[in-house]
Amino acid sequence: MRNFWFTLLSLLAFIASANNSPTIIRVRILDGSVIRVPLQDDASSTTLTSLLSSAGVNVDSQNKDFEVRVGTPGRSTRDLKLSGSDIDKTAAELGLEHGSMLTLVSTKAPGPPNTSAPSTQKPDSEDGYRYDPFPDLAKSTSFSALSRRSRALAGASRGRSYGDVSRVREAMHTVEPQSDGPLGRVYVCRVGAARFQNHCVVSNSASVSGAKKKSKQKSEPQIENRIGLLFGTINKERVDQSRKIARTSLSSTREDQKMCDVAKVHAIWEPPLQTPLVNGRHYDEDCLLASYPGVSSEARGKETNPERAIRVASYLGLRPIGWIFSYADENRHEDGDALPVHGRDAIVGSKLQIETMKLLGRDEGKKFVTLALDGRVGATEAFQLSDVCVQMVAEGVLTAPIVDETLKSTRYVTLRDPVVVAGDETKQLDSVLLLINTAMLSHVGLYSGGENASPGGNVKRNSGALLAKTRKRILSALEGSESGRVLQELCDFDVLLALDTMIGRDEMKELCELVKKFARGQKKGARLGDHLRLTLQSLLGG
Repeated sequence: MRNFWFTLLSLLAFIASANNSPTIIRVRILDGSVIRVPLQDDASSTTLTSLLSSAGVNVDSQNKDFEVRVGTPGRSTRDLKLSGSDIDKTAAELGLEHGSMLTLVSTKAPGPPNTSAPSTQKPDSEDGYRYDPFPDLAKSTSFSALSRRSRALAGASRGRSYGDVSRVREAMHTVEPQSDGPLGRVYVCRVGAARFQNHCVVSNSASVSGAKKKSKQKSEPQIENRIGLLFGTINKERVDQSRKIARTSLSSTREDQKMCDVAKVHAIWEPPLQTPLVNGRHYDEDCLLASYPGVSSEARGKETNPERAIRVASYLGLRPIGWIFSYADENRHEDGDALPVHGRDAIVGSKLQIETMKLLGRDEGKKFVTLALDGRVGATEAFQLSDVCVQMVAEGVLTAPIVDETLKSTRYVTLRDPVVVAGDETKQLDSVLLLINTAMLSHVGLYSGGENASPGGNVKRNSGALLAKTRKRILSALEGSESGRVLQELCDFDVLLALDTMIGRDEMKELCELVKKFARGQKKGARLGDHLRLTLQSLLGG
């Protein structure tokens, strides 16, 4: 008898607890995951807004991006408009019961497909899609969104499990020093680098008073920091070139020799009409980023300067392999590390690398180098950007600091979302963790004008047009019968780019083929035809 009454009381307690259990409403968010939201209050007072907020959905900022589809067991589904009166309806008015499903349906129009890598596009940017340069490091959901959703669920269920905390931590990027990059070393054109540094120096003679001129007092030159694009080739070389190997006529390449990719800079192109910021203390990155070939020229209406430079470089067998910028900040060498590349520079370089990867593909576009040049003395250092740095910039975790009059140091950058560094979570990141030291060697680029080129270049610093003395030299060479003298004058990328604005594309392509043969040593096969000779004479002589 005692067991009977004990069983009966247990059954009644179970029925009472079942009747007092909260009503569960399921919410399927945009990424496909289902969140169970318990109704803590009466269904007649809980609105649709509070239900979605408990699921971590911000209705105020996203009510134009999706609609809500209501599904109740045993009934047909119906769609709700968040812009009308449905948003203030209660759960009872909507007919929500235990087990009802609220499904968020996106109302955004699908973006253009990416045929090269469709699996790496994720809805995250303004047009609804994000390009991931390194898909293995990509995070499908940002830390901010996942943390907000986790806090909302913890408030609804009055607790957060270890699995929830682990999922939030997995949304953080782990930043570790990267020892090796895709490039083993880089050969920098010393002629082009010296010309770039020469263009950074601005004469102050116009601002010197007459009294100072009479006393022959010299004022210190002013430095205007500039930016440029590196064009060159990617080649294979032995990692260890110090060891000499005896070879015979029967020798072949040994398979056990370790090879690496090296970048050779043959031309340094400076975009025209640069407007450095903060009285020349910060370079103008918009002259490259705003018109880089990430967006097709048809969308802009005409070919931009970077697109034209890349096109002419392709005629010469060159491709973008990096960028160069100058600095004149004393604080970059105050500390013991003497780090020339700060967070702001790493973000600009990452954006250029991302656009290059879109243009050339991930495998080739990631072979991208960053050169930092001291505008006062010309000292140059080479770096590559780590994979996680480029991916964080693509996801918006690393955002560019504001450039103002103070121009504060960005050696330590503030992140939008925390990252994991040495096992700790932090939102302050040292820029040295984003860089890869790269060996740098010197050489003379094929399209730099040669060792005897003018230090100031053959074109105008601001507009990129040919100088008067350059026109006279080319015309003097055209008067002779030898093609080698003319092609020697044209072995300058700036000169070829200036001529591109004067002649047609077919003629420019033919001219670049002749210059390419001459620069590579095929001088006997490089003959300037009468048509090109007369065209150049008429254009330069007029």
